[in-house]
Amino acid sequence: MSALSRHADDGELVYWPKHLLPEALPSARVFVYGYDTKVRHTLGAAVSKNNVYDIASDFLRTLETERRSRPSRPLMFIAHSLGGIVVKELLRQSYGLQVHHSHLHRIYKATAAVMFFGTPHGGADPHGFREHIVEQVARAAGLTVNEQTVSTLLPTSERLRELRDEFGLMARREGWIIYSFQE
Repeated sequence: MSALSRHADDGELVYWPKHLLPEALPSARVFVYGYDTKVRHTLGAAVSKNNVYDIASDFLRTLETERRSRPSRPLMFIAHSLGGIVVKELLRQSYGLQVHHSHLHRIYKATAAVMFFGTPHGGADPHGFREHIVEQVARAAGLTVNEQTVSTLLPTSERLRELRDEFGLMARREGWIIYSFQE
């Protein structure tokens, strides 16, 4: 069971962004965006070749499409783990599209707040010693690993550092409300 869910009294699974947020914030429109978060898969399944840039780009275009009827409505992103990195990249891309794709730039301009839950802003080491051994065994067994996503999350990732710095500048410039919760 996901940390983002719990069972209701009647035994039904409750996914808090979908079920509890609308109760707490009745005027909010809740949009949940999912993507393949696995950096490695078990036998038979291919690893997604999408990197953080691709996921953010797809998310940006999907979000813009969903908001066409009210493009200036304020946005608050709530992101968990890698999703926080994806949101930062989405906002960076949206910012850069102000001249030639103003419809996509509206996502940046409509953003009011971002809440991060367990986002590895400074990187995470998905290649810890134990994981490194498991990964080597997995490779020997023919399993695949999404190296682009793994390398983006490393504490030594130059791209992650650039994204962190760019996001900080954007957040200050726009006066976004930022909350970050760590485990």
